[in-house]
Amino acid sequence: MVQNLKKSVVILVFLSSNYLFAQQNSLPLNSFFKDKFVEVSGKKSIETFFPANENQLNLNHLIRDSSVQYTDIGIWLFKKHFISVTKPEGNISISPLIDFSFGKEVTDSSKSTIYRNTRGVFVEGELLNKIGFNFIFAENQSKFMQYESDYFNSRGEIRISGNSYYVENAVIPGGARTKPFKVGAYDYAYSVGSVSYQMNKNLRFDFGNNQHFIGSGYRSILLSDNTYGTPSLRVNWKINPKWTYQVLLRRNQNLYRKPLTKAVEASYESKFFAATYLTYKPKENISISLFTSGNQLRGDSIIKHGFEWQMLTPIPLFQNDVLFGNSAKFNGISGLNVDFALKNVRLYGQLAVDKYNKKYLFAGQFGVHFFKILKVKNLNAQLETNLVPENFYAANNPKLSYSNYNLPTAHPKGNNFKEIVVRLNYEYKRLFINSKTINYVSKLSNDSIPVLSNSIFSVNNNVGTQTTNTLVQEFELGYRFNRRYNGMFIIGWKGRYSELADKKIDQQMFFVGLRTGLFNQYLDF
Repeated sequence: MVQNLKKSVVILVFLSSNYLFAQQNSLPLNSFFKDKFVEVSGKKSIETFFPANENQLNLNHLIRDSSVQYTDIGIWLFKKHFISVTKPEGNISISPLIDFSFGKEVTDSSKSTIYRNTRGVFVEGELLNKIGFNFIFAENQSKFMQYESDYFNSRGEIRISGNSYYVENAVIPGGARTKPFKVGAYDYAYSVGSVSYQMNKNLRFDFGNNQHFIGSGYRSILLSDNTYGTPSLRVNWKINPKWTYQVLLRRNQNLYRKPLTKAVEASYESKFFAATYLTYKPKENISISLFTSGNQLRGDSIIKHGFEWQMLTPIPLFQNDVLFGNSAKFNGISGLNVDFALKNVRLYGQLAVDKYNKKYLFAGQFGVHFFKILKVKNLNAQLETNLVPENFYAANNPKLSYSNYNLPTAHPKGNNFKEIVVRLNYEYKRLFINSKTINYVSKLSNDSIPVLSNSIFSVNNNVGTQTTNTLVQEFELGYRFNRRYNGMFIIGWKGRYSELADKKIDQQMFFVGLRTGLFNQYLDF
């Protein structure tokens, strides 16, 4: 009996150490997890290149549901994944990925029905204290608000017909390329995953096709998860407590179908994307990061291009044409990201520079998080402003634009705008309230396709001198029954009001749903 007791203690210690010190999973990118990461980091500036890893901050443990449950069903529903298996060699957890929502676009004369029908699976786990993995697969049928559908349709895949191109189907940000479904709806599927390998305490490799985000804000003008998951390699090297260096390599795509193929379906044109991120922490609560990124066309409709040596050189400021290089071969941006943590307050900002037609353009962001407002737990607010000038992210050859899958790689709006974001959220036990207000002003020639007029894909778009003022508001009331996979019941309202001269567009919808919130989908443009 003593031997069995010793064996049990050894196993318990092993599992406990594995739980507390050897977490290797990448954290989900959904705003709920990202905001909580920033909040519970407190007066430390830990990570501004997301997804973060649990070995940096054991977020799931820190935000766990601490309620007392007296039944196995209660523990399973409120605290755990649907299926969990733990062994000395590692663990694996499986939960459903769902979004069953239904709404009405009340300002539409046809009272159009808006809906989401997402069914999928979420898998995450760890092996041998060094390897973490996660995987998502989902099937979707969805119908969106009219302004959203207009934009998705404008970003569809581009095919050749004779001597010209035409756009077919659509692309859903944070989703995938689509095919038509019933009347005005979309059918699409996606699979996203990554594997993290912690070689030692200072060096980590991430492989997969997951998305990335840089910054502490709601938006990023450097690199955002607005687009589509694409194959990538990320290297994170902690040089010492003050310096961290990261390299990201990705295979982006332009959805231009190549005219010649021996396959059943012609492939798309590919772009090689490279980025470096050098972070300096003079103090524990301050981080200053230098970001450089760019992309190079690898295969177009005529020839296949070799790698440019600058794109393969992991040295800051080399991966684009801002300071060095040929803008006809590769294009990108450079910038700074600053994160400053105080007690219950976090200041952050970004400055980005691009070069277009030998002229330097600058974009900026400034924001602040407020936590525990008036000392009320889980009462938080965020104020952020973003400014991006005309032609930023663009290139004379639109196939070299700062984009992937025909979607902007940074801000979902593209360029040529001034934006203010105000977010407020409060959570009491499992009940929560989220409010978001976004106002942006930009020059437009046509607001019927809300973002295309400011597109990074066409610099000769004849942008008018008139300005449009667009207001997007969202309000959600929900019940978050599980924090491990962000399972929630939700009811909400969304409105978009746009005004251009004497033309006014007013769109509103109410919705209810059951959702698993693991990633972001930015439809607030």
